Amino acid sequence: MINVDSVVSDTQALIRIDSQNPGPLEAECAEWVFDRLTRAGLSPRRYEVEPGRDNIVATVRGRDADAPRLVVLGHMDTVPIGEGWTYPPLGGVIDDGRIYGRGACDMKAGLALGIGLVEALVRSGQPPLGDVVLVATVDEEAPGMLGAHQLVADGLIRETDQILAPEPSGMRLRQRQMGLRWLTITVSGRMAHAGRAHLGVDANHVLAEIVQRLKTVFSTLPFEDGILGRARFTCGTFRGGVAPNVVPGAATAEFDLRIVPPLVPEDAVTMVERVADAVMEEHPGAGYSIELLGARRPPVGAADDSKIVQGLQAAYVEHTGALPEVGGADGHEAYTDASMIAALTGSTSCTVLGPGATDQAHTVDEFVPLADIELGAKLLWTLVQKW
Repeated sequence: MINVDSVVSDTQALIRIDSQNPGPLEAECAEWVFDRLTRAGLSPRRYEVEPGRDNIVATVRGRDADAPRLVVLGHMDTVPIGEGWTYPPLGGVIDDGRIYGRGACDMKAGLALGIGLVEALVRSGQPPLGDVVLVATVDEEAPGMLGAHQLVADGLIRETDQILAPEPSGMRLRQRQMGLRWLTITVSGRMAHAGRAHLGVDANHVLAEIVQRLKTVFSTLPFEDGILGRARFTCGTFRGGVAPNVVPGAATAEFDLRIVPPLVPEDAVTMVERVADAVMEEHPGAGYSIELLGARRPPVGAADDSKIVQGLQAAYVEHTGALPEVGGADGHEAYTDASMIAALTGSTSCTVLGPGATDQAHTVDEFVPLADIELGAKLLWTLVQKW
């Protein structure tokens, strides 16, 4: 069995390592993970993604070389700490059945569960049926998701791999993920004195019209997925102008475009272009350009009959008496390393189930419930034992 006390202490230790992205990044965390796996009796390997940023991979060999492998993905980076905490963000404090700190649920508790699983397998002396592979990745929280891309580029993912990311899902089975496209749009206008505004072209005004129309376009799309819901548009940043008495000559915004089937990322970009083109026609002298940000992220999903989905469902029934929830609001909007691997390889055997709720991820006073860690340990152990 997985030692829950050890998983809790490992979660605390991981939280106490600053691995913000952007920020200190993952080097110190990777050193800790590598040493911890070595002390657990494994032989971890490093795979460079960028200088000073390594994916860590450790494998427990199975009895049957032909059996599908279980790959557990845990990322080492966190989002920035931010301000307003009432608990120490790097403290790993336990209070009222919760562990608090940046990365508590996203996803150092999930990574600690993966470490606990491979350590328990080594100590049991009983090899699993198929290989169990723990992967600790870098750069999951960044637009490029470089760690997942490098795993695929290094040939470390096989076609038959069954992939689980124990990311925060409220202990629901996150079987599908929305697609995502980030982009920057820059509108060019013409500067002028605000007292002679008619001589200029107000880039802020033009860009604001694009944002408003896109809100309407996305909210009225006819596509709705039973699990993922509807497409979503967010203008995350908006910058323009140099002074209150100057007509803005340029304005820039960053868009977050969330999509559901049958849309793909290129469709989202096309919608932005069509709206921008229409607005430009109404504002002679204005122009725009678009820069795509980060990786292409189409909607992905695990098949109902995949081994990972069926195994998690069976384990969940064994320990709770019911199937795991699949719908709901917890996490289907988030794109994980498992999602990216599915997008890059076409795999339908990549899914998410893990401790903590996405409502807590990326927030101040982020926490993970101890009860989720305990249930996660039971599910992972049963999943492997009945593989």
